[in-house]
Amino acid sequence: MKKIFPCLKVVIALVSYSCFSMPINSISPGIYTYTQKGDELIDGQKASITWNVNLKDNHNAIVTISSWHAPFSCDGSYSMINEKDYLSLSWSQEENVGGECESPAPQIFMKKTSSGEVLIRSVLFPWGDGDWHSIRKIH
Repeated sequence: MKKIFPCLKVVIALVSYSCFSMPINSISPGIYTYTQKGDELIDGQKASITWNVNLKDNHNAIVTISSWHAPFSCDGSYSMINEKDYLSLSWSQEENVGGECESPAPQIFMKKTSSGEVLIRSVLFPWGDGDWHSIRKIH
């Protein structure tokens, strides 16, 4: 029994560490999308930009950006860091040779609420006030 007790303490310590060291912000891999509508054009339509964020694994993401009459930059490969409450995504100059991104890193932040909703905030969003916005998973 005396030999089992130290082993049991080690097992309990390892299980506790693995359970409680998991990041609070566990957003599952997949493709998430967010569209922002902006200024009204002469024909009555609104300019818009759509960001598709493909979380590949725990360290890498691909961001593809499409636009309707609005300028954008910083599409391509991103490195990802899992902070305490959110993911921070930084455009990777090494991976995006010939690409352009003048916004300071990290450019994109994502987090998961206690209710499971995934939110996004970015310096790349040209319209709005810098708040968190709901982003939906499409794949």
